[in-house]
Amino acid sequence: MDYVAVLDLGDGRRIHCRGVDAAKSKWAQHYSRIDDATIDVFYPISLGGVVVTYRYDGELEKWVKSK
Repeated sequence: MDYVAVLDLGDGRRIHCRGVDAAKSKWAQHYSRIDDATIDVFYPISLGGVVVTYRYDGELEKWVKSK
C-alpha cells in the first residue's frame, strides 16, 4: 500500500482503511448518517507527505476532493 486512508467521523473517531474505496464503503455501510465525515488520504513522499481530503457532497451524492 502506497498510502493510508483514514475515515474521520468528525466526533473523534477515526477508522484506518485499506484504501479510499474501502473507506467509502465503510462509510456507506455503517456511517452514512454522518454528513460531516471526511476521508483523509496520506501519501508518503520522502521524509514528508501530502494529504488529500475528500468530503461527501449530498447534492452530487458522491465523494469530492476538498479544496
